[in-house]
Amino acid sequence: MGTITRIIALIIRVLPLILFDPIYTLLFVIISLVIFNQYRRIYIMQNRMFGLNRGNPLTETLISLGYGILGGVVASVIFVSLGISLSSAGIIFVWLTALILMIFNPRFLCFSYAGGLVSLLHIIFGVPKINVSAVMGLVAVLHMVESLLIFFNGHRNPMPIYIQANDGKVVGGFSLQRFWPLPFVTIIAVLELSTALDAAIAMPEWWPLMRPEVLVPAGMALVYQLTPVFAGLGYNDLALTSLPEDKAVYSARNLFIYSILLLTLALLADKHRYLEIVAALFAPLGHEGVIYYGQQREKRRASVFTCPEGGVMVLDVYPNSPAAKMGLATGDVILQINGVDIKNPQQLMAEIGPWVIDPKLTVQNVLGKQPPREIAYKGKIPPLGFIPVPQPNQPVYMVMRENWFSRVVKRLLQKKKG
Repeated sequence: MGTITRIIALIIRVLPLILFDPIYTLLFVIISLVIFNQYRRIYIMQNRMFGLNRGNPLTETLISLGYGILGGVVASVIFVSLGISLSSAGIIFVWLTALILMIFNPRFLCFSYAGGLVSLLHIIFGVPKINVSAVMGLVAVLHMVESLLIFFNGHRNPMPIYIQANDGKVVGGFSLQRFWPLPFVTIIAVLELSTALDAAIAMPEWWPLMRPEVLVPAGMALVYQLTPVFAGLGYNDLALTSLPEDKAVYSARNLFIYSILLLTLALLADKHRYLEIVAALFAPLGHEGVIYYGQQREKRRASVFTCPEGGVMVLDVYPNSPAAKMGLATGDVILQINGVDIKNPQQLMAEIGPWVIDPKLTVQNVLGKQPPREIAYKGKIPPLGFIPVPQPNQPVYMVMRENWFSRVVKRLLQKKKG
């Protein structure tokens, strides 16, 4: 326990060094600007579609930074505890590749794609000079931390959307998009005089799990030092058949399983080099598989945010609106107003006009299958302040596009059937 405490103390002392290194500071600024721009685009889209102003990009960027720092501490503890050394991992090559891939699509700012590509280049052509198992270990740990961030923060401020489902029907749902800058520390192996071991922290015999292939001269010792690293993580998903909170938990679980499998492959590849190509291929393909599996789940299940047979379903609620003050939430169906049955939004607006005083609403939440409840509002209601699920013949909506992995799988299945 004392060893872990000393390691955590060292990590907390080393992490602030990121802010004083010009290279890491530049990376921090770039990632922060990318994250801010992504949130800005999300809020512009929300405002254009629904006039919804909920928070602001700067606040979301700062919140993401806070979660990213906490995630960085967790990542650092995992890296150091397992002994994954990035001495020859070629982190700079992975970073440059990630930045190049980001030009094509922001979601490719992910080490699973960049790490897999760089590793494959090394395996096939021998360049750049990297340690494939270490790179895969890096990718695995980062996605393990990402799964935790998605679990705790992935559902924050989901964007309501109208989207066309596979059957051509327009349904309601939420776009989940979160981004996190991740400062963390890992270890590098360096040669020091044997006397340097006197000030070192004694680690267990099994540590590190990945031992670098370094020839240690007489009188020298292999010493592991902490070094700061920077990464960026992102989460992009759709919740059409469940609440955003439930979808985030589901996605986090799948990503955590992926990270464990990749970490296992990385450790096996460190012992058996012929498995390096398996790990290098699994990194990007497995990540795409997680996305594909999540999309297929949405396609198989029935959408819940659809126009009900009776009443008007709430998709989302405007902040500080009468609807929010009354406690209306996603999935609530407004059945009656002052005892009058409600069938569509137009009738709802007619029954709750500014001339109606102290209205009473009969509401039932279809997601939780709760019995109807009655809620009241004191005074006259201005616009109620909620976004209904799309109605029949909804004129404006988004179209869900399949990623390249989904298209490839579909073509393979079609060829197999043919």
